[in-house]
Amino acid sequence: MKQREFYQQNLSGDAFPDGIAEYCQFYHCDFSRADLSEIQFIHCKFYDERSSESCSFYRAKLTDASFKHCDLTMADFRHINALGLEIHDSKVQGADFRGASFMNMIGHNSYFCSASLIRNNFSYANFEDVVLEQCELSGNRWSEVNVLGAKFCGSDLSDGEFHHMDWASANFTHCNLTGCDLSQLDPRRVDLTGVQISHEQQSQLLEQLGLIIL
Repeated sequence: MKQREFYQQNLSGDAFPDGIAEYCQFYHCDFSRADLSEIQFIHCKFYDERSSESCSFYRAKLTDASFKHCDLTMADFRHINALGLEIHDSKVQGADFRGASFMNMIGHNSYFCSASLIRNNFSYANFEDVVLEQCELSGNRWSEVNVLGAKFCGSDLSDGEFHHMDWASANFTHCNLTGCDLSQLDPRRVDLTGVQISHEQQSQLLEQLGLIIL
């Protein structure tokens, strides 16, 4: 499917029989509870600048779905099933991911996560209590993001932009933070166990402790 416009429609996976939507525009559309597994959205727009409103994916099944070069500003991703979700090179400012599950439970207390969220703008997005452990999360902009209670343990967050974010409110242990600006990270308040950084980043962290590196 290419270059179609949808207005105020309730859409399911049946609307994309070939499994691909390219250069489509969705205005005030509702994907709530829809099964969108493995569907690819490429260069699609889900945000209406005139009304400042976006589309809803509330409780949708987005297993192995893909969004590339899309405008997902203000999208409602609450309580989605997102195992294997890909979002690449997209605008996702202000999107709400509360309750989103990127996990596959393999036991009562055992699980693994799978997601590839790369080179996106997540400014002002809400990731409160979201678990994204050992996922591909590099090259993203995380300005003013709510990460209260979120778990990023072991994920690749390299080359990310972090501004006005409360590092201490989330778990970043064992993450790859190489290439990130850590000037706003206070190592006295954040558990940095197993975190990977470069030699150049050492001085940023040590300056927070009052040390001057010569």
